[in-house]
Amino acid sequence: MKRIVLSFCVIALLLLGACGTGADPTGAVSGSDAPGAAMTLRVIDGEGTNSFVLAGENSGDLYTAAAKELTVYLDGKPASPADLKNGMTLTVDAGYTVLETWPAQFTGTTVRALSDGGKNDHGDLSGLYLQVLEDLWTQDAGLNGGAEYISVDLHDAPGNLSAGEASAIAWIFAGRHNAQPLQLSFEELKANGYVPENTLYWENGVLMHISKTKNGADSAQKIKFDAEKWRSGDGAIFFMDCTAERGKGVQWEPYKPGHFAVS
Repeated sequence: MKRIVLSFCVIALLLLGACGTGADPTGAVSGSDAPGAAMTLRVIDGEGTNSFVLAGENSGDLYTAAAKELTVYLDGKPASPADLKNGMTLTVDAGYTVLETWPAQFTGTTVRALSDGGKNDHGDLSGLYLQVLEDLWTQDAGLNGGAEYISVDLHDAPGNLSAGEASAIAWIFAGRHNAQPLQLSFEELKANGYVPENTLYWENGVLMHISKTKNGADSAQKIKFDAEKWRSGDGAIFFMDCTAERGKGVQWEPYKPGHFAVS
């Protein structure tokens, strides 16, 4: 198996709702061992389990890694995969190997993690947003029935998520609910034919949208946001004027809802 450095730019797969693992889960892509080719990723999900979801900067930069495949250093000291927390940033050493799957899978890889990304790092914001989406999903569960697609629109969410992190959130959340992931706004859903023109109803999908509250806080330490689940013109729910503040390390405190609305 050859060593590679590879960044998958496959946002088109997300937009088409692709969430399979690829036709050949045992084949590696050929590449090079170029010095200085290490990359920085964030742990999006997997804390306390034997498998991690990692995301990079660009749309579709999405990876998984089994704990047994990782040699871990935390803050410069030897550590265990069990020490990795959601929201940590980590550097993947140059010369790593991945399998050509979707998401790509690391094998036999050394990673160097930081327990706290620093004052200006947004930490486990992905975990916060996944919780918000889950809370929305459980409200008025009848709106979810028959959903084959879930579009998670985070393009105007506060907190400076990377495009890769947004891709990971969409992929994880849709997978949890046995749907195909999209990252389209309402206007894009209509433009791409998911919601027919002159209608206000998505027959086989649900749109989830988190956006910055007008004139609200937007930093690595505090955010204010609105969240919406939309199925039709008279089938939507809203969490308005929510507030979340940073806790210790990479963690965020539970968010505080403002008010609830329905249409």
